Amino acid sequence: MQRTMKSRSQKNLEVVNQLSIQLPTAEAPLAGEDSDVETSADVKQRTIVLKRKPGGSLGISIKGGTETQIVISKILAGMPADETGELFVGDAIIQVNDVSTQGKTHDEVVEMLRSESSQVKLTVRHVEEITPFLKRKSSESKGESPFERHRSRDRESSAGRTGKAQSEVSERESRPDINDDKWTTVRKIQLPMAYVSTYLEGTDIVRSNAFEVRSVDGKSSGIVHCEDEKTYKQWLDYIHKHIQALNHKSIKLSNKYLSLCEQATSTTPNITERTEGSDKWQPRFLILKGADVCLFENPPLNSEDLNRCVYLYKCYDTAVKLINSANRLDKRENTIWLETGGDTALPIRHYFAFETKFMMTQFEGSFNKCIYSSVSAMQTRTFACSYEGRPCGIVFDMKQGISLYDIPTKSYVWQYRFRDLHSSTDDGIMTFELVFKDERSLAENKLERKVVECDQLMTLVFNMHAFFLAKIVAADPDFLKKNPLT
Repeated sequence: MQRTMKSRSQKNLEVVNQLSIQLPTAEAPLAGEDSDVETSADVKQRTIVLKRKPGGSLGISIKGGTETQIVISKILAGMPADETGELFVGDAIIQVNDVSTQGKTHDEVVEMLRSESSQVKLTVRHVEEITPFLKRKSSESKGESPFERHRSRDRESSAGRTGKAQSEVSERESRPDINDDKWTTVRKIQLPMAYVSTYLEGTDIVRSNAFEVRSVDGKSSGIVHCEDEKTYKQWLDYIHKHIQALNHKSIKLSNKYLSLCEQATSTTPNITERTEGSDKWQPRFLILKGADVCLFENPPLNSEDLNRCVYLYKCYDTAVKLINSANRLDKRENTIWLETGGDTALPIRHYFAFETKFMMTQFEGSFNKCIYSSVSAMQTRTFACSYEGRPCGIVFDMKQGISLYDIPTKSYVWQYRFRDLHSSTDDGIMTFELVFKDERSLAENKLERKVVECDQLMTLVFNMHAFFLAKIVAADPDFLKKNPLT
């Protein structure tokens, strides 16, 4: 499907939480043609009465409390909550037996749910933004694809409405906008975690003033053509900002229900990867979660998907390297190598491209922030190595600096501050050389050369860089803004 946007008289796009594509009513496709109008229900409060079994529980688990709204995080099969078919993971509990839960602690709400009455009346409202982080895969069809599970979740979130209410919503959304009956909405694309591409699919060929938007469930806007470059850039900027704001809102909300070490700090849906030995680009989804760099082929749609990424690396074991124009693999701009040492001597590499330079810079900032917080929490790390033929451990410590521990004698051979490191080099295989400034040195230039050998060379190198970055940010939080590392 291709659509052309030249002016307001021919085409209009409207962005809130979704991208709405409109055509003049006279040009809009008839019912049954290529309209693809997506229906969704207004989020309304629902009242459900649960009948407690003698001596049994209601069969729900909750999260939140006090300043955070109470939400259902799990529903046990065969229990009263499950048997009603009207409660869902992600439902916020507004009232219990007509008593508001606002401001109450988690334990207080639990006691309210444990009342001795045979019936418990719940007033709930579905919170779609946090459902992907709470929903359990066990409540979904095992044979469904991630996209089908997403559609299934959408259907479930609208459960509890009458058939009349559903038909009213569908009828309302399929009509032209009330404020402008000259325009008809022919397609709606949900923007949270959506992907925007300005390239021909799978290639490095950029479209001329045209783009495509794909939602998390795989639905496409079709190719949207703009009249000129100015309009094209305005719409891209507008859509990207909305996606970013919605993703940030979703992260902020979901983090309230996750432990500190599990919290996501950044999502990058607009990224593509070109695998080595192939010239085809594939969309990827990248999440920085605690100290983890999580790479997905498809956006995670529930809490179990969030733990089933294709690749998982620790940020301090990883390096981000920007690629200049001379070293790019093809014509795609804004590219990086994401390298990690892993458990091998040679690094594992991913070649990524961002849609815009701003997105690449934003990811780099989020990555550096992730390293700083992770290393600050870790404080110290030791790698097994060999020094002058003796088994040793090289230690990176936020307070003590860089030191070498001799295992046979159980003593430190040498120790230097991070700022004493003059330079370092490696052979990319096993040998790592460090040169330190040392006023005690007998050398004329006051430099001491230390050579160690390590089986996990690149992981060691990346960790040293991570500790240096953390020390820099700790001393001057604005330093990286003024002096980018890449």
